[in-house]
Amino acid sequence: MSGRLFMTMLYVLATSLPAATDCSIQPAFDQPDDARIIHVYKTGAEAASGNAEPLLFVSSLKVNTDGTRISYKVDDPRAQHGAINDIRNALRKGASIEDFQKAAARNWEPVSETWKVLSADVIEKDTKLHKTGKPCVTSDGYLVSKTADAAVAGGSARDGDCDQSKWIDALTIPGLVLPISSPFPAHKAWMRNLVVVMTLDSGRVAYAIAGDAGPPKKLGEASVEMNRILNGLPPGTIPANGTDAKRRFQAPESVVLIFTGPENRLKYPVTPGRVHDSAKARFDAWGGEERLRACVAQIKSRGR
Repeated sequence: MSGRLFMTMLYVLATSLPAATDCSIQPAFDQPDDARIIHVYKTGAEAASGNAEPLLFVSSLKVNTDGTRISYKVDDPRAQHGAINDIRNALRKGASIEDFQKAAARNWEPVSETWKVLSADVIEKDTKLHKTGKPCVTSDGYLVSKTADAAVAGGSARDGDCDQSKWIDALTIPGLVLPISSPFPAHKAWMRNLVVVMTLDSGRVAYAIAGDAGPPKKLGEASVEMNRILNGLPPGTIPANGTDAKRRFQAPESVVLIFTGPENRLKYPVTPGRVHDSAKARFDAWGGEERLRACVAQIKSRGR
């Protein structure tokens, strides 16, 4: 191959790749978040991702505690002394704290009535350990809290063995919550897809995954660990109670970037190191902070 032909090929390859600051966002869909609407955008399809299009949106991030060993406590339903989440976030629609306390006082009997109060999507049901059908409760009184995906291969199939460690731990894994029955799966964004979040004020960056699913009309929840990073709190910091989780851990307005498609889905096991390294490598290859800031500028110009 001649030197001139080789240089021509390099030029064609270089000019066919997006510049680091090229974002070129387009509207993807609108997602309800309580009383507001969040505009979700997409960037250009990438061959390296099976032609999937990364998604972006801007939101403040509330705190999600599911999957942690201290999320919900039987004798602390209001999350004042030990638990870090109010039990109402684990109840079925229409059920109250008083209903939960009555079920616990009856030792969860009759079992069928307990699951009219508690949500089996949030709290694990003992179908394999003692096979009681009752809520899984640890020796120190915490309810075993589930996530929509597991941290280990085959973990979801073990639902019912009352082992908290198989779920994605919000205390150690930076994770984003995606709404069920939303357009995200149709855009190839779902559990374990790689995520990068950057605060708009300080520019702090968290490398993460989509780690749980939430209500269909909510967007803007992230794990305790993601919010810790975005708030600049020291490693290992956890909420003291439910009030502290809201006061110290809710992250400021941030841009969220989701790398879509199965090629960008973290393989098991889900560990802090593997999440960080995989998301950072993908982000750097995409264009990193420089390109993400260009995306933010475009989002702002469109009124978000």
